[in-house]
Amino acid sequence: MKPRHLVIKTVLACAIFAPAHAQSTHKATLCEAAKTNQVVEIVYDKDASKGCLPRIIDVHQVAIGNNGQLYLHGWQSRGCTKGRDYASKRIFRFDKIKSVAVIDGAFDLKSQSIKAEGWDGCIGSNCFIKENICE
Repeated sequence: MKPRHLVIKTVLACAIFAPAHAQSTHKATLCEAAKTNQVVEIVYDKDASKGCLPRIIDVHQVAIGNNGQLYLHGWQSRGCTKGRDYASKRIFRFDKIKSVAVIDGAFDLKSQSIKAEGWDGCIGSNCFIKENICE
């Protein structure tokens, strides 16, 4: 194999596996948070460039989507969502999470109620979760 072809194959392999590595970086922390009802602070996607504070999330579940990507389901109590700050249950793609830090905090009653209900992996009729990893 020519050196040029080897370089191209190496670059392609790195590009393919980079998102998986980025996803696995936060998996253990977020699963531990889900299992122990911990609160995390995450920097998500382009929040910093939008002037948004880091998001505060009560971690409910971590799951694998039908597309093989990891997702976080939880209650967001602080952080921008479509240009404004409000509390709501949310789904976060791991590949858009820039950093995660466990912080002091407790689930409020609404968050506890939503976690107790569980999540079936659907938004309306769009069911995109293949497997729940931890909750």
